[in-house]
Amino acid sequence: FRRVLFRSRALFAEDVFRSLETPLAAVAPGSVEELSAVAAACNSAGVAMVPRGGGYSYTDGYLHTRNDSVTIDTRRLNRILEINPTDMYVTVEIGCTWAALNDALAQHNLRTPYWGPLSGLTSVVGGALSQNSIFFGSGLYGSAAEQALGLTVVLADGTVLPTGGHALAHGKPFMKHYGPDLMGPFLADAGALGIKASVTLRCIRRPTARRHIS
Repeated sequence: FRRVLFRSRALFAEDVFRSLETPLAAVAPGSVEELSAVAAACNSAGVAMVPRGGGYSYTDGYLHTRNDSVTIDTRRLNRILEINPTDMYVTVEIGCTWAALNDALAQHNLRTPYWGPLSGLTSVVGGALSQNSIFFGSGLYGSAAEQALGLTVVLADGTVLPTGGHALAHGKPFMKHYGPDLMGPFLADAGALGIKASVTLRCIRRPTARRHIS
């Protein structure tokens, strides 16, 4: 049992290329409320949190640098919350894979402008936002982070913080913000400033044809 447990924890200590410290545990919250509760508990115990998505990073983005830390496995936060073909946006939990999101949007003849990395079958939305991924669609529409209209994050003490379009008191999040861009610090941050919970992304009509150049 101890050998299996150690191997499971060791998996969450690794990215594509290497590993550093092995975490105390890995926790997989299934809702924003559970994520908030985990963050509050870790904060009270003085334990560091390291968010992890699909596990395909090669930038040390979710490697542990101390033993007294916990991996926050975000893959159970995988629901598509709203697809709005009229205002052209989709709100999704950040553990949803790009493949699942793309399949759901295809039913409405939509897609996100940036529509995933090479590993999109199992890579999740939050990972691309955290790494500012550039891949499919970036030639015309920019990086993954540039598609975000609103973002909800959980801070270190468990506070749930809506930013961008998610912070609007009234109306839908099809606009980014009215004042200072408080969403920006939580994008391309490798999860250092807060744990992403859900995001609203722009949508476009699916092209009738697509070709690739390398």
